[in-house]
Amino acid sequence: MKIRYYISGHGLGHASRSCQVINTLRRRHPEIAVEVVSDAHSWFFAGFLDPAVPVRRRRLDLGVLQRGSLVMEEEATLRAYRRFLPERERAVAEEAASLRREGVSLVVADIPPAAFAAAKRAGLPAVALGNFSWDWIYEDFALRHRGYGDVLVSVREDYAGADLLLRLPFHGEFPAFSRIEDLPLVARRGSLPPAEVRARLGIPVGRRVGLLSFGGFGLEDFDFSGLAKLQDWTFLSGADRPWTGPNLQLIPQGLFAYPDLVRASDVVVTKPGYGIVSEAIANGTAVLYTPRGDFREQEVLVAALKRYARCREIDNAALLSGRWGASLEALLAQPGPREPLALDGDLVAAERLAQLAGGVRA
Repeated sequence: MKIRYYISGHGLGHASRSCQVINTLRRRHPEIAVEVVSDAHSWFFAGFLDPAVPVRRRRLDLGVLQRGSLVMEEEATLRAYRRFLPERERAVAEEAASLRREGVSLVVADIPPAAFAAAKRAGLPAVALGNFSWDWIYEDFALRHRGYGDVLVSVREDYAGADLLLRLPFHGEFPAFSRIEDLPLVARRGSLPPAEVRARLGIPVGRRVGLLSFGGFGLEDFDFSGLAKLQDWTFLSGADRPWTGPNLQLIPQGLFAYPDLVRASDVVVTKPGYGIVSEAIANGTAVLYTPRGDFREQEVLVAALKRYARCREIDNAALLSGRWGASLEALLAQPGPREPLALDGDLVAAERLAQLAGGVRA
């Protein structure tokens, strides 16, 4: 049995939850071979994916074009997808031939549309997994930028080739999918005690910790001078960010699993994205979030934060100027969430995919 898992390269959320599902599947069903096709960051797979799973780089979707983490380039995205259509046709043909040639049993995708067209052409079952599909995102863009009906038609026709959607919480609408099964949350959880992580980082006992998390797009035009005034805080950030500050600590990639940093922090400072929202909820960490423009997924993710986590909004101007003190204090004074959320979606998804790879009907 062999599964080919196609993963969108947009941001880190798709890769994060896909790695969690694949790793759980491999632990429970080592007899099932899994291979990944994606243009997501190679360093992410190197750090979080079972090393026995091969990764082949290929772009099968465009996601959303962005300037940093906070600005969506809507019409540029639609134009780019239109230009991508000839490349998409070549990819579908080549992937379909490869699927047949290499004896793949099941196609899974989170959630590049062309993967389902390739599976259909190869005569293979295909399963989608995600909390939104790109036609739902692009439909919203197309309401504000007319004349891109061909893009929506292409994406929806591709998605119609899926046999089943495993739908995650915090989801949008999925008009192109005819069969849907709901999953619990898929999210990585920290395994190290927070005190151990803080001690290894040299953070004094009693000091508050904020984790800056802006995914694969980074944060532009940020002024850290305001954070220097928050002398009882240490802020953690990825070492690839060219930022400096007296209470800013840069963390090299690979030093800790990211969920351990989330768990060890009092607050995550971020924009709403599935990966960090789900991991903050799963690890019980408060979230100070800033809007990311008129992005359709944002509404459902913010609703999830308000229901399952302590959270507070900070506007873009206050975020970029480092004026966080009052917002951080108000956030930490808020009561915790009252409603629990099931966190075993990786297990449920892994067992369902194992059934389907073995020929069990959807």
